[in-house]
Amino acid sequence: MTTLTFIAGMERFNAHVWDAVTQALQAGGVNIRLLRFNDDHVERRDPALAAAIAEADVVFITLINMRANADWLTEQLGHANPRAVFAFESMPEVMALNRVGSYRVQGGKGSLPKPMQLVLKLLTQGREEDTLYAYTKLTKITSKLLPLMPAKLHDFRTWLSVNIYWNQPDAANITQMIRLILRDCLGQPLDVAPPRLIPMMGCFHPDTDELFANPDSFLRWRAKQHKQRKTGSAQKANGAGAATVALLAFRKHVVQQQHYLGELVRALEAQGLAVLPIFVSGIEAHVAVREWVTRQPVDLILSTMGFPLVGGPAGSTKPGHYQQKASDLLADIDVPYIIAQPLQMQSEHEWHAQGVAPMQAVIMYDLPEMDGSIAPVTLGAIRGQQIVATPDRLARTARQVAGWVRLRHTPPAAKKLAVVLYNYPPGLGKLGTAALLDVPASLLALLRRLRDAGYTVGQLPESAEALAAQIAECEPASGGSPAVTLSTREYRQIMPAAQADRIDQRWGPPPGDIAPVGRDGIRLDGLYFGNVFVGVQPPLGVPGDPMRMLFDHDYAPHHQYAGFYRWLSEGWHADAVIHFGMHGTAEWTPGLKLGLTERCWPDMLLGDLPQLYCYPLNNPAEALLARRRGYATIVSHAVPPYARAGLYKQLAQLRMQLADAQTTAQGELPELPDLPRAAGESDTDYSVRLAHCLDELEQRLILDGLHVLGEVPTPARAAALLEAVLDVPRDGMPGLSQALRDAGIPAEQMRQARAAFVQRFVLPNGQAATASDSDKRLYPTLSAFAHTPQAAALIAHGRQLLANMAASDELGVLIHALAGGYVRPAVGADPVRAGAGALPSGRNIHSIDPWRLPSDAALARGAAMAETLLERHLAEHGTYPQTVAQPLWALDTIKSEGESLAVALALVGARPARDGQGKLWRYELVPLAELGRPRIDLLLDISSIFRDTFQMTLDLLDDLFRRAAATDESPAQNFIRAHALALQATGQSWEQATARIFTQAPGQYGTGVEDLVDESAWDDTSQLADTYQRRSSYTYGGGRAGTAAPEALRGLLGTVEHVFQAIDSVEYGLTDMQHYYGHSGAIQLAASQARGASVPLSYAESYTGSIKLNSAAELLRLEARSKILNPRWYEGMLAHGFAGAAEIGQRFTYLLGWSATSDIVEPWVFDQAAATFVLDETMRQRLAQANPQAARNAVARLLEAHGRGLWPTDDATIEHLQGLYADLEDRLEGLAVLE
Repeated sequence: MTTLTFIAGMERFNAHVWDAVTQALQAGGVNIRLLRFNDDHVERRDPALAAAIAEADVVFITLINMRANADWLTEQLGHANPRAVFAFESMPEVMALNRVGSYRVQGGKGSLPKPMQLVLKLLTQGREEDTLYAYTKLTKITSKLLPLMPAKLHDFRTWLSVNIYWNQPDAANITQMIRLILRDCLGQPLDVAPPRLIPMMGCFHPDTDELFANPDSFLRWRAKQHKQRKTGSAQKANGAGAATVALLAFRKHVVQQQHYLGELVRALEAQGLAVLPIFVSGIEAHVAVREWVTRQPVDLILSTMGFPLVGGPAGSTKPGHYQQKASDLLADIDVPYIIAQPLQMQSEHEWHAQGVAPMQAVIMYDLPEMDGSIAPVTLGAIRGQQIVATPDRLARTARQVAGWVRLRHTPPAAKKLAVVLYNYPPGLGKLGTAALLDVPASLLALLRRLRDAGYTVGQLPESAEALAAQIAECEPASGGSPAVTLSTREYRQIMPAAQADRIDQRWGPPPGDIAPVGRDGIRLDGLYFGNVFVGVQPPLGVPGDPMRMLFDHDYAPHHQYAGFYRWLSEGWHADAVIHFGMHGTAEWTPGLKLGLTERCWPDMLLGDLPQLYCYPLNNPAEALLARRRGYATIVSHAVPPYARAGLYKQLAQLRMQLADAQTTAQGELPELPDLPRAAGESDTDYSVRLAHCLDELEQRLILDGLHVLGEVPTPARAAALLEAVLDVPRDGMPGLSQALRDAGIPAEQMRQARAAFVQRFVLPNGQAATASDSDKRLYPTLSAFAHTPQAAALIAHGRQLLANMAASDELGVLIHALAGGYVRPAVGADPVRAGAGALPSGRNIHSIDPWRLPSDAALARGAAMAETLLERHLAEHGTYPQTVAQPLWALDTIKSEGESLAVALALVGARPARDGQGKLWRYELVPLAELGRPRIDLLLDISSIFRDTFQMTLDLLDDLFRRAAATDESPAQNFIRAHALALQATGQSWEQATARIFTQAPGQYGTGVEDLVDESAWDDTSQLADTYQRRSSYTYGGGRAGTAAPEALRGLLGTVEHVFQAIDSVEYGLTDMQHYYGHSGAIQLAASQARGASVPLSYAESYTGSIKLNSAAELLRLEARSKILNPRWYEGMLAHGFAGAAEIGQRFTYLLGWSATSDIVEPWVFDQAAATFVLDETMRQRLAQANPQAARNAVARLLEAHGRGLWPTDDATIEHLQGLYADLEDRLEGLAVLE
């Protein structure tokens, strides 16, 4: 029997159409066998598909765009002998499989005759983004010209005719397409009816089977329907005065009658919204928006398609290529752009079990986020062979849409807002703080801007200090009255019953034990400013008992936490919520990693209201979580200004002494405790080493205070950033230092020359008048250099950075978003690496193309880091490290375009392989002969956000490790294979023995080590190591999907001989956040305990124009000198009062964390930190005045460090500290009594 085998990617939902096709063929006397498969069968290498290809007379392939799948199909077709192969809408490697008579596709593209190519060019009208759309128009024109084609184009005509039928995807056209194939390719004498052309774009509605050619005809139909309706609610739902939502849908889903679209239209109409439902084939979505939506008074665009707005599925091969076109188009319309999409490649069971699969995640999140999409909702998935939307997801979408539309139509004076501040862990002076942000000053600036925009904000504090004092009174321990007492009765009314039951099972009946007010109330803290409620997010876990949350897989937030968020929406009736800074905890609560359902806690807590989130522009990774799990629109803010650390106190004196030749000759140089003399080292040699150390300290970049929303630093204050930015090579040009070196500036004058160049030629109006004499002596050389093309490019880039910085309007964008406006997208970037491209701030930041990681530049820098690491280990230990443990974070992966990933590839000895579309499809092993050294094994500790964001990368890495372990190489030269065989010999399966990628269980976040340190909830270091292993023993990639593999992790830890991590930005160093000791520090601890010997830990700072590798101890010493103990750093912080004091207090916690995990904090660091901030009476009073809890934390951490044996000091100091702690406690208790 004649057999036609169809392989249709992304088509698991239309069995009813093919049933109709089969019936129509049989009714027409056509007796053939139709075998249908989809991309999942290809992915699984289904033997039934292989057999079907072997038996086929004709093979039809569409929408296959993964290289591995293309190679497998090519192999199968090589074993078969079909009489024709049709391929459409696929990657070049698949398009090359076309065989229709003598017609072939050349270079992966259809070989159009030249006249048709000219027509195609005319149709685009100079718009490159319209090329694919013009091709569909050309197809329509060509269908009328087919009979006129000469006989020599018969086979091309057949191929094109089949394409035309296929693109009219109803049963009648597919039936005729098959009859055409049988007639033209297999010689069967059949009549073939011409195609019934269906509009490529149009409008639809579930109340009619009619497809409308344009919005005008649809609106006329709707007006007619409106006249026939009688009830007021129905009138509003059908457009009489209602706000309008433009709905974008796949034409195929409309034509093939997928019911979810009609259900979505009705859910939106039930919210009182008018819907303009538009269908497109996919590639012309932007044309429909440009030509139709811009001419309608729409309030929101809702896409059920995903993919890029420009190009649709075809545009996904060039992610971000047309981003500017898309964002300009959407900015002109200026309405929210939301994605609500069903999972077309997953069953409901797969969705509920694992969330959104890698390929679907790219379609639904990565690609549309580049266009500025927000608040994504997964509508449903495949049930049987239909796309099914679940009622609760339809309702969630409708409520989100209605919320954003309501913002557009509610007057500012009537809007009610909620601003969420953080306080974790409570009691440590962190209430109302956020990373890199002065929250009180920023919040006051926002409240004033809201007042100016017409919002009702009541009486505002006169200063940020006054507001900070009011915020501090919201600390529960202060003894003040709560802003809200949520009664248990109201709690029951506003809490969904299913979630209330889950909470009760964990915490007992309300009000619970966390924050009760009497027997029937729950405490909610905050401040009222008119229609703005500034609320304090409750702690997520149990204060003092983080273990209860860390290892509770069925964890539910307690009554106060859940009640707080439900009260914001159902009690306060907020129109929008603003999470103020990086970051809260709601989006981190348990549930699916992506594609939330009603059982996921972030959905219940955050899903009912428009969410805005202020995030630093250099942290897109965690911002993604806020958008994807927290329904947020991101509004980025700038990082604080930079400064050079300079020298101070003893360090400045040392510089002066070094400059004194007599002192040097007399050997009077004192030693630094962090730079002891080597045995037998001469004064001259030591002075050279000391000078180098001082140079490095003096030039290190540090933060100059905190950022205040809406503030833009003066150009002069941006000088350090400009220097750093211009020092980074980009666009094939050398950085500033290299360019100056090439121009003849000697190394000893480079610092002055770099600063003078920026001051004189980059900053506005030049600042030569402020230059020193030594700077002025450089001017002749600098002036000559300034006229070179290299200098011109540097000057232009620096001035563009200043212009972009000045264009930032963070508060204006927040106000605009609160009015339901569109927030332009931008890739989240590090300002040093990306330079002008990182600005302006006030953007909806997103990730980068996961198919092109790492970039070529990242590959080169990663390889250099790997080489430096191996050279250092070889020099210090005499051998290569057999296993390197390396954290991979989404944060640095996005900002550096995959440098850490490139390090991993270089260590293994692998490189990216790209397909015909430029997508990375495999990491190829470099032959050992070319590599010239053994393959290094890896233990990859991935962050939970990396797990959720770069799923495809995990699959590629896992495939690399499996192939490396299985390759026929000597274990002596392939440590991956050696360790896999050794682990297998201990009884582990090959699956376990080849696992190399570890993190937390699905839906869980963090190693837990930071939590134990924060809350002093650990007894000894073995408990920290055990917590790390228990939390991080789940393996990923290649279908592992979070399989628990504690034995595999334990076995691999025993092979680790070096721990390495790249530091990717100025803002986040070892002493600036807890995640470094929570990951790489914890790995070092666990590996050292597993091996019974200390394992070295190294960091590469890679954010400047050069790469610097230091041991953890060396780097911590540098950071202590350049930041913590540096008046330039801490005075910049103290200038921000409460927020700055909180930053200082946190540094004591971080030092304790490093002592606990890696024991690298030398006594002098604690000594000088204590002397600077605690034992100095004036400084301690300044800290206590600004933030008494932060001051108490500093003292408490010093006492804790001593009590745990991590800081040796004398009894008198400890006794003094104990007295100070008691005084601070009394002060805080006294404040509570007074309040």
